[in-house]
Amino acid sequence: MLHGLRWTLIGAYLYFATLTLGLPFLQRNSQSASDSQSQSTGTPNPLTQQNSSPDPLAGNAAAQRTVTATKRWLAGTMSSPGMSAQLREISRGQVKGKLEVQYHIFVTGAPKDQNYTLVDWPPNYPDPAPSIAGLSILDDGLVVCAGRSTDQCSHPDKPEKKDAPLKLVFYPLDGEIYRLALVSQDQNAKIFFAVIPAPIQATDNGCTLEVVSLRLKNELVLIRGKGLQPNESVGFESTSYEQTHTFTDQVDTNGQYQLPMQPFLTGKPGGTTEIKLSGAKCAPVLKFRWGN
Repeated sequence: MLHGLRWTLIGAYLYFATLTLGLPFLQRNSQSASDSQSQSTGTPNPLTQQNSSPDPLAGNAAAQRTVTATKRWLAGTMSSPGMSAQLREISRGQVKGKLEVQYHIFVTGAPKDQNYTLVDWPPNYPDPAPSIAGLSILDDGLVVCAGRSTDQCSHPDKPEKKDAPLKLVFYPLDGEIYRLALVSQDQNAKIFFAVIPAPIQATDNGCTLEVVSLRLKNELVLIRGKGLQPNESVGFESTSYEQTHTFTDQVDTNGQYQLPMQPFLTGKPGGTTEIKLSGAKCAPVLKFRWGN
């Protein structure tokens, strides 16, 4: 998932175990193939009746864990107190017909006398994957391969180069989310952050509607609405293959709305779903594809 990064196997198992134990809400459990198949051929979610909003993931513990973790990742609530990370885009373009997006990482509030390991946890993977160890944070917050001691990483092509900025290179699918974390060597600092390089989104009168992909082929997505009025009632509508479902729900105190959704329909290998979120001042609409 993290193209262009050097994998370091020595620290992998140490940080793998630590991060997993540090996330009690994410059990180390993968979704079985039969589970996936049953979802793909089920009835459309998130609703089964008009004017109701039942739990769309009832009985699917693996999907529930994925959604819960992603919500917290996006909210930044899992990081150590006072610590945060920001990805700053440095390049975007087409490479051999694929979108390529590059970023630098800047960290705020974390100790600079520690080495860090970058961890990647794709939503459709059961466990996290340490990507590179021995990272350092400069005074301005930039994450680098300092290359000044044996426990610090160095530039893979120019090992003599010092303080080489870590460059994340992604080749994203539409709506794909990258869930990342930096974990200090002493385990006291953990900074969780996420990025969606190619978002599926639409705006209307200051409101944004977005689809975040959590499974391959959009088998599971997270619908996100922003810019709504705090605590207002909103109407949600989804349409696939001329089947339209609607219900009313409530926005949170921050004017945000989140809803997991499994768009697959019985007997349909793929298709397009149109969703609409209607509030007091806006009604953004977007379409996204799922399946083959």
